[in-house]
Amino acid sequence: MGPLSERHGRGAEHAEPDTDLWTVPDLIDFDYYVNEDERRVRASQTERKSLVERDRRLYREQIEPATKGAAEHTPHHRRMALRRWLTARRRAEDPALRPLLPGATFARAQRLVSIALGLLGFIAGIGVASALLHYNGKHPVNVSWYIFVLVILQILLAGTALLAWYSRRSAVVRDAVQDVSLLGHLIKPLFSRAARWIQRQRLAHVPSDVRERAHAKQGLLEAHYTLYGPAAYLPMLIPAQVFGIGFNLGAILITIALESFTDLAFGWGSALNVAPETIHSIAHAIALPWSWLFGEGVGVPTLAQVEGTRISLKDPLYMLSAEHLRSWRWFLVLAVFVYGLVPRLVLLGLSVLTQRRSLAALPFTHQRTQALYARLITPRLEIAAGSGAGPAMPIPAPLKPLTGPRAAPRPEASAVPMAKPKPAASLGMDIAGDACVLMMHVDIADVLEETDHPRLQQLLMQHTGWRVAASATFGGGRAMANQAVSLIENNRWQPPPARIALIQDGSQPPITESLRFLRAVRAAAGDQAEILLALVGDPNAEDALAPLAEFDFAEWQRKIEQLGDPYLRLEMLTAPAEKAC
Repeated sequence: MGPLSERHGRGAEHAEPDTDLWTVPDLIDFDYYVNEDERRVRASQTERKSLVERDRRLYREQIEPATKGAAEHTPHHRRMALRRWLTARRRAEDPALRPLLPGATFARAQRLVSIALGLLGFIAGIGVASALLHYNGKHPVNVSWYIFVLVILQILLAGTALLAWYSRRSAVVRDAVQDVSLLGHLIKPLFSRAARWIQRQRLAHVPSDVRERAHAKQGLLEAHYTLYGPAAYLPMLIPAQVFGIGFNLGAILITIALESFTDLAFGWGSALNVAPETIHSIAHAIALPWSWLFGEGVGVPTLAQVEGTRISLKDPLYMLSAEHLRSWRWFLVLAVFVYGLVPRLVLLGLSVLTQRRSLAALPFTHQRTQALYARLITPRLEIAAGSGAGPAMPIPAPLKPLTGPRAAPRPEASAVPMAKPKPAASLGMDIAGDACVLMMHVDIADVLEETDHPRLQQLLMQHTGWRVAASATFGGGRAMANQAVSLIENNRWQPPPARIALIQDGSQPPITESLRFLRAVRAAAGDQAEILLALVGDPNAEDALAPLAEFDFAEWQRKIEQLGDPYLRLEMLTAPAEKAC
């Protein structure tokens, strides 16, 4: 078989299925492709146009026919469309490189780490149980220690894990768990090392040209806990449950083996004055889950057997009944099975179920996906500076932004009394899924002519796929800012989360007042609201929406990145290449 047929064989082995369901490897590959596109866009405006054409073609030819049952701009449609986009990108990938994508490497690393931790847990379970069952022929094995280590401690660990899970939103609990968690100090480094090892092994068996291209695709296993929540870290929690399952299986199997092939003697003892009746009652309480199936004498010792297995250092072992000394054997096995193995299996199932539900509920509204989704659903519009609209869209009506009192009145209107603004409570309205609230800085709103408004709305449509449902101005003082924020708070978003577009003069530096207003918008709109901050340059006689200089954009970009807001997207409203000649 030649190299070409081998390459096609590998591609068939990793065929991309038609599905709308997301997995964690899908998220990793999705972020990889989105990052790759962002790098291309930053490199050149020509690349931006080619990406728009590519994604729009993919949507028309492959995605739209498969998503006709869902309305655009809904969370369900967004998840389906982006998943189908990922499918198309993977299928277009070189078959030789497809197994080397970050998502595929992550999946193999997860399997490798799970198998390794399962084997490690199995060996550890054998070692611990063997030590607890050590029998020298002189003194019986103390069942109290066995139950304490293999049952009570495991119940405490499982309870602590559940408590930490349900209290994970608390900052105190979150910090404490991060300091001592197995997840943070063992499993995450294991994932990274396993992924690097897998990549090295696979790259060693591919042609040199493929190896060089694969090296350019490194940068896998990026953590996006803020964006993806449980879906991001549950894949690392699952191997921890596999470790617990392996541990309990090892403990159960070695216990059965030692009981089957050696003559073990079991007993209990305490320096406290504990009556046999008390121990019998405790044993019955522990055996409640299986006592209906295995009664006294099999699943739990009888009172006579409990009395006959009390360890007393002054009495020799031969004085005790051999049958009584063996009466604890199945109680120990069933206790580890019910309180050790079963909870770990339940936690594993809950982890897998929670991961699937988290993946199915992802909104995909963060800034990485806003531009991509807009490219998919928005028809290509050709807009010239100062023109009305492109041929694919009707001319929108001029915007009439809501305005309020200014910090300083305009000179030409200082003698004219301003109309009293409407109360914020009366501003509530239903905002459709394909619409947003537009907020313009007052300096930009003042210079826009009536003919500039259609172009502004079409530029916004290109960047977001949104039309404008309501608009307001900001930047003229606290009263105007409060009025704009009230417009966000009183609207009803169909569907949520909120969608906000801000138009800002990027030629002015990002001062504290601007950043404070962004934080106020975020607080009013919600943690996962989509916010676009579109910058324009200094208006001139030819273009009121002039392009922004790269230097000014870079300064804003540094400040916005410091905010650490994954749902805030920064763009130039008008690209430099679109500047009028």
